[in-house]
Formats: sequence, structure tokens, C-alpha cells
Amino acid sequence: MARLPIAESWVVVTGASSGLGRAAALCLAGSYKAKPILVGRRMDRLLDLQSEIELRFGIASEVVSADQSTEEGRSRIAAKIEELDATAALLAAGLTSVGRFDANNISDYHSLIETNVLGFTDLLARIVSIFKLRRSETAILAISSLGAETSLPYQAVYGASKAYMNTLIQALSIELRGTSVSVGAFLPGGIDTAMAAQSDLRWGRMGLMDVDRCAASAVEALLRRRYMTVPGLGNRVAYLASRTLPRSLIGRAASFPYRRPQ
Repeated sequence: MARLPIAESWVVVTGASSGLGRAAALCLAGSYKAKPILVGRRMDRLLDLQSEIELRFGIASEVVSADQSTEEGRSRIAAKIEELDATAALLAAGLTSVGRFDANNISDYHSLIETNVLGFTDLLARIVSIFKLRRSETAILAISSLGAETSLPYQAVYGASKAYMNTLIQALSIELRGTSVSVGAFLPGGIDTAMAAQSDLRWGRMGLMDVDRCAASAVEALLRRRYMTVPGLGNRVAYLASRTLPRSLIGRAASFPYRRPQ
């Protein structure tokens, strides 16, 4: 599929205040001259990123302080997409929860599901509806996780939320054939971000993918309109193993990088 032209076009990036979303916004502006719509909950970080994009690349951007888990936040994001006639969306907003399943507060799971499942689903539906009215080609990439395919002991609810995302995107990619809208999922393994630092990994940052390299792969997947992308050779081997080896074995292997909670 031909690369989506995005130079001088608006591209919405959720979760832009940190991690992969932030790195993707910088990649879009610096490497492709796209104008990012920076969406996140932390206005101070979004404004800092906006200033950095202007200073480093001379590219305009817009800031939207919004919480994906709320109806008001999703309405604000959708309104900005319509206002600026955005042509692509990279959806990186998400929460995690680390530890034994029965040791976490149920309110943490509520917040995670409201953001990663309910909020994501509603926002995606709004964006698809907007993009279907465009005459030009459009693209949506959802940042999922390799853990959605292998299972994630000690991040079980997070992994389950990403499995939901993958199933939804795969179904939509078929439903939207023949339209101007493409959808895809991006399935990284561990990335060197603040979210990974929460995960209490045995070897700290060792083995984690560099966030800028991962973001460049994600943006390329968005522009190529790929329906599923697993970045990195090691991650692709793990994905293939998850397709062929017993699920119980893969689940035990996926638990090994975590320090076992007491």
C-alpha cells in the first residue's frame, strides 16, 4: 500500500505527554513535517512538547488537554479532529496495573478499563465516523502490546485490555475494506518508558526497546497503513512462538522478566 502523505497535514496523537506518544509526535514533526495534535491529561507537559516541536522543527502543533476515559475528553478530541481536518490518528493513550491480580485495588482496574477499553472504543468509533466522511485516504494506528498475544502475568488486566484492542482492530480492518479509512494495531514488547519503570522488571531497562526507535516503527506502520505490526526481531520471534507453542508455556515464559510479588 502506498505511503499516506502527511506533510503539512494534521495528525492526532493521544498519550502525547509521555512515552511512546511523545516520541511519535516528535517523529511525525521532525521526520515527516506533519502537524501533530497533542492529546494528553498533563497540560504542562503538552505545552513543553509543543514548544520543543516549534523550536526544533518549526512545525505548528495544537494542544488538547483531555482524558480519554471521560465522555467530555473524547468529545473534545473528536471536535479538534473535525476542526483541523486531521487525516491520521496514532492512539497511544493507556494505563497499566502491575502486581498480582488479587492484590490490586479494584478502582485501579476500573480506571484501566475505562481508559483502555471503554474510552478507547468510543474514541475510535468517533474517529472512524469522522474519517469515513473524508474523500482522501486516512489512517488510524492503535498502540497495543505483544502481551496481548502472549498473556501478561502480573499485568493481567492490562494484557487483557490490549487483547480486546487487537480483536477489535482486526475485525474493523475487514469492515472498513473499500472505504477511505484504514486501521491497524502496533504490538511492541517492552519499551524504555516510564510505564516500563512501573513494571518491577528483574533486569531494569535491559532488553527494553529504545522509545525513539519504537516510535519511528509505529509512525511507519501508520503511514504504510499496516493492519498489524510487531517491531523488533526478538518481539517477532516471541509473536511467532505464541502462535505455535502451547499457550500455558508462553504464559510462563512471559512471567519470567517480572520480579514475583511477595
